[in-house]
Amino acid sequence: MDDYVGGQPYGSGLQSRDAVKVSWLKPIGLLWLSIYNFIMRILTLGIHHFWGKTEVRKRIWSSVRLNGEPLEYTGTGRELFTGFLIVFAAVLLPTMLLTLAAVMLLGVDSVWLKVFQGALYAFFLFLTGAAIYRAQRYRLNRTRWRGIRAGLSGSSLRYAWTYFWTLLLLPVTFGWIAPWRSTLLQRIITQDMRFGDKHFRFSGGSGPLYKSFAVFWLLNVVVIGGVLAIIGKAIVGSMNAFQADEGDLRQQLPPDAIPGLLAAIYGGLFVAGLIYMVLSVWYRAAMIRHFARYTHIDGLDFKSNVTARGLLGIAITNYLLLFVGALLASVVLGGIGMVVLGGLSGFGIDPLGLAQNVEPQALAGRIGILVTFVFLFALGMLLPLTQARTSGYLVRNLALSGTIDLATVAAGAPEDIRRGEGLAQAFDIDAL
Repeated sequence: MDDYVGGQPYGSGLQSRDAVKVSWLKPIGLLWLSIYNFIMRILTLGIHHFWGKTEVRKRIWSSVRLNGEPLEYTGTGRELFTGFLIVFAAVLLPTMLLTLAAVMLLGVDSVWLKVFQGALYAFFLFLTGAAIYRAQRYRLNRTRWRGIRAGLSGSSLRYAWTYFWTLLLLPVTFGWIAPWRSTLLQRIITQDMRFGDKHFRFSGGSGPLYKSFAVFWLLNVVVIGGVLAIIGKAIVGSMNAFQADEGDLRQQLPPDAIPGLLAAIYGGLFVAGLIYMVLSVWYRAAMIRHFARYTHIDGLDFKSNVTARGLLGIAITNYLLLFVGALLASVVLGGIGMVVLGGLSGFGIDPLGLAQNVEPQALAGRIGILVTFVFLFALGMLLPLTQARTSGYLVRNLALSGTIDLATVAAGAPEDIRRGEGLAQAFDIDAL
């Protein structure tokens, strides 16, 4: 009887030491899948999100090839949905009820209420670290190659505590602890990772990152701070120019001022986002290359060739794709909304108060809030497409040198993970 290793017969082409080549095969149909998932999320009130995300992952995972053979993602939408429901019932719902009870018992102006809210905020920061680790563990556990399962075998509580206390030091150090913190968290994750029964190793320090970070930090403070100050001043100036009499406490804006104000806000966010991407790419590229260089498994070493120019090109085009997609989706949804409102008005239903004696300022405010909500919701429509473009760039610029003894890699015992990424889904901290 043949012995099986990683789902293949021992000696079926596997050498004692094997080189590994990583490649990327562009997935097809992601544009239409993105649009389909967006429509289904609307029709199912968001429930389809978990199944849509699973299908996107399957396509992206299968596009990554090791020695010509694809990775396999075995997670399910049901697992993600179940995990979200459990976290909602066990964490989010009790938190909301407890917060409501605290407000009613202590009063909105109570010092103890502020203490309670601060403790709650700290608790959720801690849970964020746990969510990042558990999401990574779930994804790795649901990743296979040649029947060999990946995994993450450490403690999410240890990672969450490190994530929490180092996060508290960021404002104290004006952000200068960031490279050391990122390296520390990367070391924990990497050294807990395994492929079958082979464990990864991380041997790097944070020192080489500080030159790139210093440039990023200084430029970020000077340029983005200046731009935001100018935009803020322009917004305040427009509000002062259109405000009512000095004795009017409402300080309401006339209808013709609101579109300009919304345009200034959207334009400011758009410009600030572009500037941040331009300034951050040098540091992010250096960090990716640094982390890859000091990552090892068995006799394999990793090397990344990503560049600031490449990351910038991907980031800007992805940003534009999301923005244009959101605009198109908003126009379509706006047209559908107008038709629906027209139909409702035929039955005497007037949700926006168009047929009532509603003040123009109030009506403009309602429409502005509605447009903002639709636009922000639509920003995620083409997210699967941008995720695949980013993943493809990173994989195409990743190289593995050395060899690994695949003949001795055991498939790895499956972990009892049935609840998906509940915390990550509930906190919405992980797009992929």
